[in-house]
This record gives sequence, C-alpha cells and structure tokens, in this order.
Amino acid sequence: MDLQAKPRNGEDVGKHGPVSVASGPSAGKRPPSGHASTGLAVSSGRTPMEEASPSPNNPIEVYLASRRRVIVALVVLVSVLGLGAFGYWYLAWLQMPGLWSFADCVYFTAITITTVGFEETLELDLVPGSRTWTLALLVFGISANLYVVSSITSFFVESDFGNVRRYRRLRRRMDEILDHYIVCGVGSTGIHVVGELRAMGEKLVCIDQDEAHLHELEREGVLTLHGDATDDEILTKAGLSRARGIVATMDDDKTNMFVVVTARQSNPNLRIVTKAVSPSAVAKLKRAGADAVVSPASIGGMRLASEMLRPQVVRFLDEMLRDKEANLRIEEAQVGPSGDLVGKSLREAGLRERCGVLVIAVRSPEGKADYVPSGDLVLEPGTWLIGIGGPEDIRRLRRAVGDRRG
Repeated sequence: MDLQAKPRNGEDVGKHGPVSVASGPSAGKRPPSGHASTGLAVSSGRTPMEEASPSPNNPIEVYLASRRRVIVALVVLVSVLGLGAFGYWYLAWLQMPGLWSFADCVYFTAITITTVGFEETLELDLVPGSRTWTLALLVFGISANLYVVSSITSFFVESDFGNVRRYRRLRRRMDEILDHYIVCGVGSTGIHVVGELRAMGEKLVCIDQDEAHLHELEREGVLTLHGDATDDEILTKAGLSRARGIVATMDDDKTNMFVVVTARQSNPNLRIVTKAVSPSAVAKLKRAGADAVVSPASIGGMRLASEMLRPQVVRFLDEMLRDKEANLRIEEAQVGPSGDLVGKSLREAGLRERCGVLVIAVRSPEGKADYVPSGDLVLEPGTWLIGIGGPEDIRRLRRAVGDRRG
C-alpha cells in the first residue's frame, strides 16, 4: 500500500511534515473507504439523481424537498396565469388596441384554468384565435393546478413537522458546540469510541455515510452528519475549528490519511487520533499529522497475551470499565499555572480526600515518568497527573489543578 505523497495544493501540512496519499495514475483520486460493507466512502458512488433525492431518515431533507416542490408548482401556476393573460391581451391588441384591459385578461385566465365556469367576461367572438388560445390554456392550466394540489398535499403528508423541529434544534446545537470531539466513522470500531466518549460525558459529533448507524445515534440525541469525512465542507459543519479532537476510525488507511491531513491543515492545535489497518501505515499517518495512531491488530494481540499471562489484571480493568455504578476510569489532568495546588506536595494537596481521585503516576514537565510517586513530590505547572476516579471526580481534579479541560 502506497501512502507516500504530497500535500494538497502545495500547502504545508504542519509540524509533522508533508505527506501525500497516492502516486501514479490514481493520484488525486480519493479511494473508497469506510466499513468493509457499508462504511465511510470518499465517493458515495451514487448517481446524480440519487444524490438529489432526500434521505428518508432525515426529516429536514424531506421537508425541504417537499417545500421546493410547492415553490416550483406555484411558480409554474403563476407563469401559466401570466402567460395566458398576456396571450389574450396581445390577441386583442392586434385586433384593436385597448379592446381588453390586462386586468380583465388576468381575471378571465384565472377562471379559465380553475374551471370555475363563470360567464365569459371577454367577448371572444370579437378576437380571432382567442378560442384556440383558450383551449391551449385549459390544457396547461389544469395540469398546473393538479401539480400545485399534489405538491401541497405531499408537503403536508410527507413533512414530519415534529421531527423537523427536533432536527433544527440539533443543527443549532451543532452550530454552537465548542470543545467537542469529532468521530469519523461509527462502524465496528467507531461505535465503541462514541460509547466511551458518551460515558465520560463528552460532547461529540459523528460523521458517517451509513445512515442506519447515524439514525440510531440521532434517536439517542447524538449530533450526527451524513457525508464523507474527507470533505472539507462536512468537517467544517462538524465544527472542526472549534473541536478539541478528532478520531478517524475508517477501515481504509488512505481515507484516514485524508482526514488527518485535512484536520491538521484546518486546525493545527487539534489532537488527532487515527486507526491504522496496516502496521506499515503507522509511521506514515504520524508524519501526516496524527498525534496518536492505534493499530487494532497490535492491541488485539497484546490483549490476547495479557489474558494468558495476567488474567486477574485484565479482569480488574474490564470490571472497572464496565461497572456502570462506579464508572471508574484511568484519567489524566495537567497542572496549570493558575491551579490552586501549584507548589504543594501530593501529600499537602490531599487529592484523594479533596477530589476522590487516586493518583497512580506522575509525568514531569520534562517528560520523566514516576510510576510510584511519593507524597513529597511537588506539583509544578506542566506536570501530568494520572489517576483513577469517576467522571465527576476527574472534573474536580482538573479544576483543582487548573487544567483547562476542567
């Protein structure tokens, strides 16, 4: 698999250096991607007619499509009315200028195409060709009327106004969301990422091309976007510039590469985590701008070995993660310059009593790790604390140490 390539339009991709995605005849073409069967694909493969069709799972799209049909039908009706009136007026003007006023022509056209059946307000016998024009007007006018009636009926029957209001609220939330996470691809891997982020109470937006996956999340109140995660417009709608991080979980390394490069170019301060299907792609994805690359094959192998060698440790961690009542996690917090505990020792800070968090490791600002920190260790700005606690405990810890995520 060739992942060596150049940044788009000659732009620099950031501190990690330039990387391109393909070379040769296929260069510049975005590859298919996503889940093995229905996942996130760069090109949807749909025909222009299918692309124009509203999604049945999205009430807003159905509502807008129905509204567009009503508007088009009304435009057609007004056009027929105006053209018919002009035809009568012009035929009369050829016979005798001023014979019929334009207002009378509009009125007669209206009662003709609506088949009301009032008496003729225009003396058609005086103008040659006016009866022939009336016959043509009846054909087009009745067709326009039927089109308007069917479009209005369809608008009220198909439009689920309750869901439209709900979707509009979700869209407003998406426009206002800040410091959130974006998950690209909610298939077999991404759905677990979404579950963990939700368990920790984090804000997120999910992007996928499989509407079935998104529809289930929408019903649970999760913000979703149906589309291609490599599309700049889709990422912009997801609030990429305001996001805290993005996760790419598609089953194709080239697609993940596009997401990484696009995200890094759009938001240099964004934390980017991506999945690597092939072990050989790990280094290339990091050069593309990913802060962390996760190989499911490697992690799966380590888990199998751990189950064999240290089953009780694995069981403990599993039970800790799955216990919904305790909801414990191993989390991190960075000591900020404005934290209340700056300059205090771990013993003086009393984090266990104050926040309910058990600190199990510390990483100094220089990057040195202390896996069994003593109570005399002094908290300095930039120090990372690794501890075990619940979501609310972790938030209290972050507020206490001045972590901006608190």
